[in-house]
Amino acid sequence: HKARAWELDKTASICPGCTQGCNVTIGTREHNVVRLRPRPNMEVNRHFICDEGRMNYRWMNRGDRVEAPRVKDGARHQAVDWDTALARLAESLVGARGSAVLLASARASTESLGHLRRMLDRFAVTAAVKVPLGEEAPLEGIPGLALRAERAPNLAGAHLMGYTAKWDAAVRAAADAAVVVVVDELLTEAELATARRAGLLVVLSTLESDDLDQADLVLPITTMAEESGTYLNRDHRVQRYLQAKAAPGMARPAWWAAVEAAARANGLATAPGSAAEAFAALGDHVPSLAGLTYADIGFVGRVIGRHAAVGVER
Repeated sequence: HKARAWELDKTASICPGCTQGCNVTIGTREHNVVRLRPRPNMEVNRHFICDEGRMNYRWMNRGDRVEAPRVKDGARHQAVDWDTALARLAESLVGARGSAVLLASARASTESLGHLRRMLDRFAVTAAVKVPLGEEAPLEGIPGLALRAERAPNLAGAHLMGYTAKWDAAVRAAADAAVVVVVDELLTEAELATARRAGLLVVLSTLESDDLDQADLVLPITTMAEESGTYLNRDHRVQRYLQAKAAPGMARPAWWAAVEAAARANGLATAPGSAAEAFAALGDHVPSLAGLTYADIGFVGRVIGRHAAVGVER
């Protein structure tokens, strides 16, 4: 045993394995995730989760993490503080002209997807999430519960925020874009070559990789286990997950980087400072979320409408 049950810190969360959105409890010990267990929600997963979901936590403990912002200085990257990185990003956004492309992971929170999209409001934006696919596997004897084919826990949230699943088309659009923002997705060699043709390539990443050398700006972000946020499941139930472990180094939630950069670019004095504030601010642009708060969602979630962000076509 890695730890006895009574030795664990337990945190309410959502399984990041597929669009079902099973409610889980993350068990941690000394800032390491050691197990996922089902958390009862009679509207989503009753008292169960699938075996794949139960074992889907080892990636949360990876050590090869991006821990500090980096900006390209000539041919090399230089580690900088967040103020320097955000100032560089804001300056680049203000000075850019043309279109922008967002290529994001469907593991990103609704808050992050929404505020990254708003950060690029000055551009004509093409936004897409990558949707890994697998075989759908119903849980025998439990109607409505399955490991879904779409291994993308926030696919519905991405759609609500104005993203599509047309990944290849978005990558093609990157070739002529002024700005390309990649959010925690490892691009293929061909995709990276296309994205590199943009005027500015910004990568928000949890993990180190050789591909980061191609970026003009690298920002360290948290995983869903290291932040609080929301996912929308396949039934459009918005559900909260809570921070279960500390973030490494200087990593921050992607939504935080987005709102801080947007505030600097637009000359705003304040920006949302918590996940709850970031979520509430989405309601200004997404009719389905207007007036909705974390308190309203609670720990069983809230089914919402399917109206996408204002000014965004699905």
